[in-house]
Amino acid sequence: MSSSDISGSNYGLAARSSTGNIAERTAVACLTAIAWYNALELIVLCFTTFKRYGGCYFWCLLISSISIIPFGLGYLLIIFDVYDSYFSVAMELIAWICMVTGQSLVLWSRLHLVVHSPTVLRWTLAMIIVDAIIFHIPASVLELGSHSNKADLFTPGFNIFERIQLIAFSVQEAILSMIYSWEAVRLLNLRPRGNYRGTLVQLLVVNLAMICMDAAIIGVQYSGLFDVHVTLKAFAYSVKLKLEYAILGKLVDATTQKFGSSGVSAPTDLSDFVDLSHNPNNQPPADSDSQARIWDDPENIALQQTRGSSKLSSDPRVSETATPDSNRSVLRS
Repeated sequence: MSSSDISGSNYGLAARSSTGNIAERTAVACLTAIAWYNALELIVLCFTTFKRYGGCYFWCLLISSISIIPFGLGYLLIIFDVYDSYFSVAMELIAWICMVTGQSLVLWSRLHLVVHSPTVLRWTLAMIIVDAIIFHIPASVLELGSHSNKADLFTPGFNIFERIQLIAFSVQEAILSMIYSWEAVRLLNLRPRGNYRGTLVQLLVVNLAMICMDAAIIGVQYSGLFDVHVTLKAFAYSVKLKLEYAILGKLVDATTQKFGSSGVSAPTDLSDFVDLSHNPNNQPPADSDSQARIWDDPENIALQQTRGSSKLSSDPRVSETATPDSNRSVLRS
């Protein structure tokens, strides 16, 4: 069976037309340029948003953002026949693995913000690892083979497996997004103060937009437009990562806000609240500035004075030997 016998096989690397279509080439160039712009902006945001450069969330977000650039570059070299070789294919394959699985790890890392079940976190991480092994390795072998001298042996398998792995990774990201949305909605509904309806709506819209982008990628891929499909994937993943910043900061504000009536809230450094697996109590640490604001609050000062007086009154050494006047002098000191 030749590659021409397979429906939609014109999107394979080996079966791609050498002349191409001007409209497709223009779309490829535009989508790649936008994806690169978003990637550069994401890299800058990673180093300016986070105060502490560490944790699974930060590194996965950074690696996924950087991978968009070589992913688009590798396919540009192939599509426009600039440097159609194994180097270009290997570059885009490595970037593809880091971009796709990195995006899933970003979604998994932010689950620590709303999910407190170790079982759910372990099973979702196991799903990401197993899917990476099952789908990345065969797809990479088939794509390298479809670009070799024996392309007729690998292209049919690559055309079929490309669709399978794309759907599998889309379902994986949809599962992570649904778990995140469900837990976030349940958590925000338990908040006793504040109106979080706007945050809930934005959260659901963002996750719905991510699912719609995956559906668009699948639709373009099944239409046989391989060149547009791969560049649309780079564009979609760059937008997904930007949407992380759009909603995550607001969710951190909502889930960590305290003293709603006085307007004092906890800090919103994402590095303190996302990927809390390093914290055994799974609680976001507060910095010195937030602690100072909390302890400078008049209500907290009065509460500490009350606790101090009750502690002294319960001490037998004070209650037996000290008079009321001496107790007041002790409290004043």
